[in-house]
Amino acid sequence: MKKPLPGLRIYGDMRHLILSFVLLDNLLTNLTRKIFKTRWALAGTCQQCGSCCRQIVLTMTPAQIKSRLFTDISVRWISWLFGFELIRIDEENLSLIFSCRHLTKENKCGNYFWRPNVCRNYPLVDYFEEPKLLPNCGYNATMIQLDSKGKVC
Repeated sequence: MKKPLPGLRIYGDMRHLILSFVLLDNLLTNLTRKIFKTRWALAGTCQQCGSCCRQIVLTMTPAQIKSRLFTDISVRWISWLFGFELIRIDEENLSLIFSCRHLTKENKCGNYFWRPNVCRNYPLVDYFEEPKLLPNCGYNATMIQLDSKGKVC
Protein backbone atom coordinates (compact mmCIF):
# COMPACT_ATOMS: atom_id res chain seq x y z
CA MET A 1 0.00 0.00 0.00
CA LYS A 2 1.33 3.42 -0.95
CA LYS A 3 1.81 6.02 1.75
CA PRO A 4 0.45 9.51 0.97
CA LEU A 5 3.01 12.21 0.49
CA PRO A 6 3.61 14.17 3.74
CA GLY A 7 2.63 17.46 2.12
CA LEU A 8 -0.72 16.07 0.96
CA ARG A 9 -1.52 14.84 4.47
CA ILE A 10 -0.91 18.31 5.93
CA TYR A 11 -2.98 19.83 3.11
CA GLY A 12 -5.97 17.60 4.01
CA ASP A 13 -5.51 18.15 7.76
CA MET A 14 -5.48 21.92 7.24
CA ARG A 15 -8.72 21.67 5.25
CA HIS A 16 -10.35 19.67 8.06
CA LEU A 17 -9.14 22.17 10.68
CA ILE A 18 -10.68 25.04 8.72
CA LEU A 19 -13.88 23.04 8.16
CA SER A 20 -14.06 22.42 11.94
CA PHE A 21 -14.34 26.18 12.41
CA VAL A 22 -16.99 26.24 9.68
CA LEU A 23 -18.96 23.60 11.62
CA LEU A 24 -18.62 25.68 14.81
CA ASP A 25 -19.90 28.71 12.88
CA ASN A 26 -22.86 26.63 11.73
CA LEU A 27 -23.65 25.63 15.32
CA LEU A 28 -23.61 29.26 16.46
CA THR A 29 -25.72 30.32 13.47
CA ASN A 30 -28.33 27.68 14.28
CA LEU A 31 -28.43 28.76 17.94
CA THR A 32 -29.02 32.34 16.80
CA ARG A 33 -31.85 31.18 14.52
CA LYS A 34 -33.55 29.48 17.47
CA ILE A 35 -33.46 32.74 19.46
CA PHE A 36 -34.34 35.17 16.65
CA LYS A 37 -37.14 33.74 14.55
CA THR A 38 -37.59 34.58 10.86
CA ARG A 39 -40.79 35.69 9.14
CA TRP A 40 -40.80 32.57 6.95
CA ALA A 41 -41.83 29.00 7.69
CA LEU A 42 -40.53 26.08 5.65
CA ALA A 43 -42.60 23.04 4.85
CA GLY A 44 -41.95 19.97 2.75
CA THR A 45 -39.06 17.57 2.47
CA CYS A 46 -35.98 17.02 0.39
CA GLN A 47 -36.77 15.04 -2.76
CA GLN A 48 -33.10 13.98 -3.10
CA CYS A 49 -33.03 15.10 -6.72
CA GLY A 50 -29.57 16.71 -6.39
CA SER A 51 -30.64 20.05 -7.90
CA CYS A 52 -29.34 22.02 -4.93
CA CYS A 53 -25.94 20.31 -5.39
CA ARG A 54 -25.83 21.01 -9.11
CA GLN A 55 -26.71 24.69 -8.72
CA ILE A 56 -25.22 26.22 -5.57
CA VAL A 57 -25.88 29.96 -5.61
CA LEU A 58 -23.60 32.12 -3.46
CA THR A 59 -24.54 35.80 -3.35
CA MET A 60 -22.00 38.60 -3.43
CA THR A 61 -22.18 42.36 -3.01
CA PRO A 62 -21.87 44.65 -6.06
CA ALA A 63 -18.36 45.71 -4.97
CA GLN A 64 -17.24 42.09 -4.55
CA ILE A 65 -18.48 40.95 -7.93
CA LYS A 66 -16.91 43.96 -9.69
CA SER A 67 -13.51 43.11 -8.24
CA ARG A 68 -11.93 40.45 -10.47
CA LEU A 69 -9.25 39.83 -7.85
CA PHE A 70 -11.79 39.28 -5.05
CA THR A 71 -13.95 37.07 -7.26
CA ASP A 72 -10.96 34.99 -8.36
CA ILE A 73 -9.76 34.51 -4.78
CA SER A 74 -13.31 33.62 -3.66
CA VAL A 75 -13.76 31.04 -6.40
CA ARG A 76 -10.39 29.43 -5.67
CA TRP A 77 -11.03 29.36 -1.90
CA ILE A 78 -14.55 27.93 -2.22
CA SER A 79 -13.40 25.36 -4.78
CA TRP A 80 -10.51 24.21 -2.60
CA LEU A 81 -12.31 24.23 0.75
CA PHE A 82 -15.67 22.76 -0.25
CA GLY A 83 -14.97 20.86 -3.46
CA PHE A 84 -17.26 23.06 -5.53
CA GLU A 85 -16.74 23.73 -9.25
CA LEU A 86 -17.60 27.12 -10.71
CA ILE A 87 -20.33 26.93 -13.36
CA ARG A 88 -20.61 30.65 -14.03
CA ILE A 89 -20.46 34.14 -12.57
CA ASP A 90 -23.89 35.78 -12.69
CA GLU A 91 -23.07 39.49 -12.56
CA GLU A 92 -26.70 40.49 -13.11
CA ASN A 93 -27.88 38.67 -9.95
CA LEU A 94 -24.60 39.21 -8.05
CA SER A 95 -23.94 35.49 -7.68
CA LEU A 96 -21.38 32.79 -8.11
CA ILE A 97 -22.98 29.57 -9.36
CA PHE A 98 -21.23 26.33 -8.41
CA SER A 99 -21.84 22.59 -8.59
CA CYS A 100 -20.52 20.09 -6.04
CA ARG A 101 -17.94 17.41 -6.83
CA HIS A 102 -19.18 15.31 -3.91
CA LEU A 103 -22.62 14.52 -5.35
CA THR A 104 -22.84 10.79 -6.03
CA LYS A 105 -24.77 9.04 -8.81
CA GLU A 106 -27.45 8.23 -6.21
CA ASN A 107 -27.88 12.00 -5.50
CA LYS A 108 -26.29 11.58 -2.07
CA CYS A 109 -23.52 13.63 -0.52
CA GLY A 110 -20.18 11.86 -0.71
CA ASN A 111 -18.79 14.26 1.91
CA TYR A 112 -21.77 14.38 4.29
CA PHE A 113 -19.98 14.96 7.60
CA TRP A 114 -17.77 17.75 6.22
CA ARG A 115 -20.41 19.39 4.02
CA PRO A 116 -20.45 23.20 4.20
CA ASN A 117 -23.11 25.40 5.79
CA VAL A 118 -24.68 26.26 2.44
CA CYS A 119 -25.51 22.55 2.12
CA ARG A 120 -26.44 21.94 5.76
CA ASN A 121 -28.83 24.87 5.81
CA TYR A 122 -30.50 24.49 2.42
CA PRO A 123 -32.95 25.96 1.86
CA LEU A 124 -31.65 29.01 3.68
CA VAL A 125 -34.35 31.03 5.41
CA ASP A 126 -33.17 34.63 5.50
CA TYR A 127 -34.39 37.06 8.12
CA PHE A 128 -35.49 39.69 5.64
CA GLU A 129 -36.00 38.08 2.22
CA GLU A 130 -38.22 35.32 0.93
CA PRO A 131 -36.30 32.03 0.68
CA LYS A 132 -35.02 31.29 -2.82
CA LEU A 133 -35.93 27.74 -3.79
CA LEU A 134 -34.84 25.88 -6.89
CA PRO A 135 -37.51 24.70 -9.34
CA ASN A 136 -39.04 21.33 -8.36
CA CYS A 137 -37.63 21.63 -4.83
CA GLY A 138 -39.64 19.62 -2.30
CA TYR A 139 -39.68 22.58 0.09
CA ASN A 140 -41.97 25.59 0.08
CA ALA A 141 -42.01 28.75 2.18
CA THR A 142 -44.90 30.72 3.61
CA MET A 143 -44.78 34.03 5.41
CA ILE A 144 -45.70 33.82 9.08
CA GLN A 145 -48.58 36.18 9.92
CA LEU A 146 -48.07 38.24 13.07
CA ASP A 147 -50.67 40.16 15.04
CA SER A 148 -50.19 43.77 16.21
CA LYS A 149 -48.19 42.55 19.25
CA GLY A 150 -45.81 40.51 17.13
CA LYS A 151 -47.30 37.15 18.07
CA VAL A 152 -47.91 34.40 15.50
CA CYS A 153 -51.54 34.36 14.33
